[in-house]
Amino acid sequence: MATIAAVPIQSRAHLTPGQALRIAWSCWLALLAVPALSFLVVMWTLMGSDGTPGDTAGAERWFLACMIYLAVAVPAAFFWRSHVFKCYWDGCVVKPKDYLKGMLIVWLTLEVGGLVALAGCVTTNSLTPNVLPAMVAFMLFTPFWPSGRAMTNPVGNDDDFEVYEEPR
Repeated sequence: MATIAAVPIQSRAHLTPGQALRIAWSCWLALLAVPALSFLVVMWTLMGSDGTPGDTAGAERWFLACMIYLAVAVPAAFFWRSHVFKCYWDGCVVKPKDYLKGMLIVWLTLEVGGLVALAGCVTTNSLTPNVLPAMVAFMLFTPFWPSGRAMTNPVGNDDDFEVYEEPR
């Protein structure tokens, strides 16, 4: 996140792919550290509790709410990213600003789902079942590291043989 502040205001409007990739890596690493530390805090909190589980009906409701959020919001985030990356599917490169916007919406959607599920663990004083949506969210988040290919490597249009380029 500190990288965003280090980029001068004039050059933010004209991000280069390299700058956007550095910002994306900074954001991804920060978003990777937050759930890891949050999980440690949750474990520490639950280890210090008296051992009596909280409201099981509340835990189940929280679990269902988190699962419904993940089932609805995550596909919506991917559809939104596809909309933002529309130029890429036409064979062009994505603007660095659009790349950041598209990737951040997916990352933040997954992050919010996992953190809310961890909050459910603390609220209900029980690790299960709310740790499952958190694990799903964070496991889905992990392989989506920033590669920057959409900003630098157009795929070409496979329907138009004049434009299509065979991948190397």
